Amino acid sequence: MLTNFLTFRTLSFLLLTPMKKLVLLFSLGLLQFGAYAQESEPEFETDRPSFTEASSVVPRGYYQLETGFQYQKKKVDGFERKQWLYPQALLRIGVLKSAELRLEATFRQDDYRSGESLVQHHEGLSTVRVGTKIKVLDSQGAWPEMSLLGMLETPWGRDAFEPRQVVPEVMLLFTNKITEKVKFQYNAGFRRQKEEGEMENQLEYSATLTGKLSQKFMLFAEFFGDKPKGSPAENQIDGGIQFMVLPNLQLDAVVGTGVSSHAPEMFAGGGISVRLPR
Repeated sequence: MLTNFLTFRTLSFLLLTPMKKLVLLFSLGLLQFGAYAQESEPEFETDRPSFTEASSVVPRGYYQLETGFQYQKKKVDGFERKQWLYPQALLRIGVLKSAELRLEATFRQDDYRSGESLVQHHEGLSTVRVGTKIKVLDSQGAWPEMSLLGMLETPWGRDAFEPRQVVPEVMLLFTNKITEKVKFQYNAGFRRQKEEGEMENQLEYSATLTGKLSQKFMLFAEFFGDKPKGSPAENQIDGGIQFMVLPNLQLDAVVGTGVSSHAPEMFAGGGISVRLPR
């Protein structure tokens, strides 16, 4: 019976026209390639557009470019500050199985206004940083995946934005997978940053809940903030979407607002990320 079935399948294929044979073979080839790609390609996860950094690292031998823009409005000393970040750029390079190299820079524009009058204008290179992310622990049961992020901000940008010497940032990054489609990520750490011309020590914290709607769409909601020494905390909330155009190409968008008196009134942004194969 099996021989008769195979003979029937073979005769059916031979009776197809050459064009139909080509289409059939091409379709089978695509299915096999898709299955191979799903098995061989590691998960594509970015550190944007949320403030919370993922605990995952870029696989060894891969390059991942994450770019975007952001607009922010905030009250500062009686003035309205409008800030544009365009582009934000982060290059992540997988150098070891559990470690990546990170290079970051942003072009920034700040306008300070009193009513309709422009009081100050600054623009130039900002947030020029280099560092690494190292995976420390894999997830086991209720125990989260944990990574360590270390960055050094350099004085290579515009004086109005950058420190006069190299300053550090250190963060602990955690991820708990609640289900196959829901994960909870949270960060805590320390950073020195220049704000309104003064260097400040800041505690940083964030938490994000992400849900996968399908293989292409993900939604997230986030709480994050920082607490400068001797100043009130700046707490914010946001929400956003990530759309996988291709297995190695992502579009994203985010919008948020402040929930404390010293935080920005609102911000919004979007971007595109791509992973380049080995």
